[in-house]
Amino acid sequence: MNISSITTSRVLVSFRSAILAGILLILVLTAFRVICLNVLTGEVWDTLASQEKMRFWFTSLRFDLKFASCALLPVVLLGLLLPERCLRRRFASWSAFYCGILFFCAGLGGIANFYWIQTYGRHFDTMVFGVVNEDTMAVIRSIWDGYPVLWELFTGVATGLVAWLLLRRIFSFVRNCTREQGLWGAVLCFLLLGALWAFFIRGDVGKFPLRRADAAATTSTAVNTHVPSGILAFVWTVSDHFKESRIRPAVPEDLADAAAFFGLPAAQGDYRKVLERHSAGLLGSRPHVVLAVMESMSTDMLLLDNPATFDVYGSLRQVLALPGVRSFEHVLSEGDGTIDSLGRILVRQGDNLDHSVSRFGETPFFTSAAMPFREAGYHTVLVTAGSRGWRDLGRFAEANGFDEVVDEASIRLADPGAEGATWGLFDGAMFSAARRILDSSDRPVFMVLLSVTNHPPFTVPGSYQITNMNRPNAAVDARYPAIREIYSMYETFRYANDQLGNFILGISRDDRLAGNTVIAATGDHNVRGLNVYQDTGSVILGHQVPLIFYLPESGAGLAADLARPASHKDILPTLFDLALEGTAYHYPGCGLFTPGDCPFAFAYNGDVTVTPEGACFRDGESARSYAIEGFRAVVAADNGACRTAGMYRDLTEWFYRLQTAGLGSGKR
Repeated sequence: MNISSITTSRVLVSFRSAILAGILLILVLTAFRVICLNVLTGEVWDTLASQEKMRFWFTSLRFDLKFASCALLPVVLLGLLLPERCLRRRFASWSAFYCGILFFCAGLGGIANFYWIQTYGRHFDTMVFGVVNEDTMAVIRSIWDGYPVLWELFTGVATGLVAWLLLRRIFSFVRNCTREQGLWGAVLCFLLLGALWAFFIRGDVGKFPLRRADAAATTSTAVNTHVPSGILAFVWTVSDHFKESRIRPAVPEDLADAAAFFGLPAAQGDYRKVLERHSAGLLGSRPHVVLAVMESMSTDMLLLDNPATFDVYGSLRQVLALPGVRSFEHVLSEGDGTIDSLGRILVRQGDNLDHSVSRFGETPFFTSAAMPFREAGYHTVLVTAGSRGWRDLGRFAEANGFDEVVDEASIRLADPGAEGATWGLFDGAMFSAARRILDSSDRPVFMVLLSVTNHPPFTVPGSYQITNMNRPNAAVDARYPAIREIYSMYETFRYANDQLGNFILGISRDDRLAGNTVIAATGDHNVRGLNVYQDTGSVILGHQVPLIFYLPESGAGLAADLARPASHKDILPTLFDLALEGTAYHYPGCGLFTPGDCPFAFAYNGDVTVTPEGACFRDGESARSYAIEGFRAVVAADNGACRTAGMYRDLTEWFYRLQTAGLGSGKR
């Protein structure tokens, strides 16, 4: 563009219009932020020091300025580049139309992010894109039943419409009241305003521009969630999604660092040897092995149990009294979504949320959970109460060591009367199918069960009778005062626990199976939508799930520290060591009944890690360590928890990239 064509009027119209639109946009983003803070984190916000509150608002403003400057750059360019005639006639209407769309997205993003935080306890992340891989109609029904969809759409449309009408008048006024002041005035205005705009986009005058890590403005992860606006969090999510689709090759130096940290053997040609261990065969036989991954089985929801007035265990209470049952107290789910946790359990996929539907969905992993059992002669089966097509689960499982995948359709063939709901069959039908497999097998079975009942919309079979769960309940109302469907959630939770308990009790009372079956049961993640994990002391609880082992009589004497920090990474090594003897496996976890030191004696989640020394909370790209009491964080403290969390994440990521993108050279 010829510099002489840039008039003062054109420069001022462009920048003044964008600045006024930016001010209005920041006011809208701030309004949504205030609502989110008051409704979702009010109590935590009140505990922050005034310096932290000021830092929160200052950091939020910087992010809003950065986003607004980038988003409104088309308005600036439109004013600078439009021909003079179009500038006079079309600039106001075209710019206002663009801003209307932008404000619509901001409004819709703001209210959608509000409900996302309310449900998941964090702003938008790549789980948003996981929705497209779910059962589409089930997702639509769950969203329609669980959230005010029409209100969300109305908010977005109203925000965009008001902004369009208001800014069209503002832009017309700016255009008509601006006067020429000569070429050199135009150049000076352009340089000054352009520099100011570039500063807003960069967000900082220091060595680095404003980055996502800067969103950790306070010591509260819950409050930091509100630093980015909803629309900015979605932009980050889109960026993360595309980053996940471009997996880089592993490089040996990264493995060397992580291996040395955990005291693992150095790689000598075969990198698998770094993780290789051999199972202990603690039971002295090859029993059936069952791992039940229960939808939303939450430690938090177990805490309000009262056998007489609010029984949340059902028959699972009798299971816990069996002599061969061990219930570990301090356990984290590794992911915060079903496929997230399941992928980590089955192949140690790390943080790659959509692995099963990626181009690596048929890649066989040597870190597979099923492969050691298959190589030892087991019949390996994945049983899901949903569809094998959900997230391409059937293809993914069969590529990674499962001989058979049994899903809703195949269960219905064997049991035409099986009842179901939105996401698939009720858990009772799934456990019945699992029992049929065990009863009919002539060789040892390794089976993973994936339940779906305890999921919105919460419902149980009409024939299921719920007793000793009185409404209202003072403890429930006090803990979850704003959750309208909390009793439906608890009833569904009780049903799922009851079906799991009936299954284990049935095994324990069967002469053929009782002494020849190992069962592990855990939750895939905490239940959705509770939103009571805002303060530091509750963050760990927001990721905590039960972990229960049923052992046959031959294992009743095995000792274990039930209070040790553990997570999903420890389930398969424990099952390997119980059922198999001398079988090689490659899995970075600890056998919970196996004596001796283990380099992975900590509880790991993608966002929270708990070690014997302390806890680490990951907050976007930053991390903060805390001292712990029991299994709860208390105060910020300088310890090695975040170093451990980072190294474990690097270790699992290295092996994931080795098995997908291969081996590269040179340190990243």
